[in-house]
Amino acid sequence: MNPTSRNRRVRRELDELLRQGLLDEATHAQLCTRYPTEGWDWRSLGRWFLIFGAISVMAGLVILGRTLFEFTLTKLAVLLGIATLASFGSGQWLKNTRPHLIWSRLSLELLGGLLLIGLTFTLGMIYSTGSGNWPALLLMDLVVLLGLSYALHNALLLVLSAVVFFCWFGGFTGYASGWGAYWFGMNYPLRFLIAALVMVAVAVIHQQSESGPLARYRGFCKIWLSSGLFFAEMALWLLALFGNFDLASDGWYAAKAAELLLFNGLWAGLNIALIGLGARLAMRMLTGYGATFLIIQIYTLFFAHLAEHLGLLLSLLIAGGGALALTFWLEQRRRAA
Repeated sequence: MNPTSRNRRVRRELDELLRQGLLDEATHAQLCTRYPTEGWDWRSLGRWFLIFGAISVMAGLVILGRTLFEFTLTKLAVLLGIATLASFGSGQWLKNTRPHLIWSRLSLELLGGLLLIGLTFTLGMIYSTGSGNWPALLLMDLVVLLGLSYALHNALLLVLSAVVFFCWFGGFTGYASGWGAYWFGMNYPLRFLIAALVMVAVAVIHQQSESGPLARYRGFCKIWLSSGLFFAEMALWLLALFGNFDLASDGWYAAKAAELLLFNGLWAGLNIALIGLGARLAMRMLTGYGATFLIIQIYTLFFAHLAEHLGLLLSLLIAGGGALALTFWLEQRRRAA
């Protein structure tokens, strides 16, 4: 095993022991120094190239098929069905014959999930009733992909399920509202904030159960948590800019200053809490979310309320200078650590 990857795994185990109270902070810090994680993780890069390569090859085969054969939706559905079964079957074959090729198996199953979505939409076009309700197709995909994520113990499929949920939930609210301004599914942003809270609650329950009935799914809680935090951050970003707008109504929703102040305070409070909680629990994901979106909030408020009064040149100088100062400060902190 690559030393850097091994050290990362050890550091994650130490972080988990700290969160469970089995290690104090001093012992945790002392042990972490013995397992440095500096250096480039080439295996991580290789995983992404593997995923990209698998998707590219399949896209090339689809284009080649369209070039050599007469295209019909029925033929496409048959090819997608065969390719879907082949991807999942190949993944299981690797699991039984090449158990050490873990990421190859996971990538093939992820490709199968993507092909399944394509098959669902192709069948939807073939048997369309004219309703245009494509979010219903995503809901069916979501149910199947969630089941496959746990049945195959595939974290990549769970990530895909989170993306499909984001598209379905946004599509459903847009479909129900008459398709106002879609905004990538973020109309009614307060609904996304509520959905995010539910996902975070599932993550907490998952984490508490991963030492018991969900032991074989250890690590899945991070995907639930990351997805919930991302939805919450995106929802609060829009709420802080526009308030709880309803783009299905006539005219533009003009939020009052008190409403924007409330949501900006809620957003800032969440990010500050994430930074503190991440440092306390040794969860870099929480710290990363909090720091990243706190910086985004500062820049958003600057360009939304101050930049137009300062002028383009001065605004760019202030924003660029702030970014450079932050970069230098972070680099000094990294070297000091």
